[in-house]
Amino acid sequence: MHSRITSRRALIWLAAVLLLFIGISYIIAPDTPKEYPAFVSESPSPTGVKAFYTYMDNQTGAVNRWRHSPELLTGRGNNQLLIMVEPSFTPGTEEMEDYMAFMESGNTILLLKTNPDGMFGTETVPAQDASGDITDQNENVSTAEINSAFRLNPSNNDNILLKDEAGAIATKSTFENGALITAVAPEWMMNAKILEQDHLELILSFVHAGNTGWETVYFDEYLHRSNNAPSLTALYPYWILVLGFQAVLFAALWLWFQGKRFGPVKVPREETVRFSDERIQALAAWYQRSRQYRDSLQIQADYLKMLLQERWGIPYYKNWVDIQEQLDQKAEAGPDMKNDIDGLTNVLQKERIDKKTYMSWSKRINRLRKEVEGE
Repeated sequence: MHSRITSRRALIWLAAVLLLFIGISYIIAPDTPKEYPAFVSESPSPTGVKAFYTYMDNQTGAVNRWRHSPELLTGRGNNQLLIMVEPSFTPGTEEMEDYMAFMESGNTILLLKTNPDGMFGTETVPAQDASGDITDQNENVSTAEINSAFRLNPSNNDNILLKDEAGAIATKSTFENGALITAVAPEWMMNAKILEQDHLELILSFVHAGNTGWETVYFDEYLHRSNNAPSLTALYPYWILVLGFQAVLFAALWLWFQGKRFGPVKVPREETVRFSDERIQALAAWYQRSRQYRDSLQIQADYLKMLLQERWGIPYYKNWVDIQEQLDQKAEAGPDMKNDIDGLTNVLQKERIDKKTYMSWSKRINRLRKEVEGE
């Protein structure tokens, strides 16, 4: 009894020590750093853009993060700048129209994206033989890191702000009273690279292109949230979705009528299970290949005699001729059985039997077996 109490106290003390250790570890353990998506304005990580956001806020005092649908931008006046840094997705048609209406009312969008093809009608081309020297409209040379494998394909009405040997890096397009500034180097604004080479000077040249005093500067965070991405029905017209659904339906029906299998393949049992009568099958195959037809019939006939002894009490040691009287006394033995046994006696007396005779008598012996067993 004393030993049981001692063991219980030991377990209680052990549990208390473990809980104390876990609590101390939880308290003194360092907090894991919070993970942020890349190019987010509130991210202090090397891939964020919080440094430039803080700089603009100190310079203008009118910087905000935009987290709402673009349709709410249209009624907020003019002389505003909206900065998009590497959007996570391309907005749908209606949202793109809202962004363009925002520009047409006298505002500007600064789009920094590695490949902005398809946004606001922007076209890109693959870059070849890119150079580190970048020139602006006044042929001033700058150095910067460019990771994009694309260059802008400006239209006749676009102004080329920056270019290198591979093509246009940044352009400015007019949308009625507003403008769109596009660049293929979003990495210039990242916290880890904004102070490298001439990145900060180039970014500021975009911000102040045509305007030195914005009423409000927005950093678009709406396009960094994946749940704001347009659905499938918003990306494609309804007639394409209807045709696609019909094509899938017709393909499924066609495969069905062609007899194609749906569902898992079922392996036949005989491919995975060993038969208990393999030895019998092997012996039968050996008798057939060696043409031992008489011996095979003799074995089948002996088995039939064993059944006659077990079921009807006819002695096994008697010859087929000697059991005719006993068969006459059995009501189960019909005239066909007697005739078959007479014929079997004659067949077994032959020295050689051909395959046709063997197959015929093998079937008849099997039928006699079923009659004796009562099947």
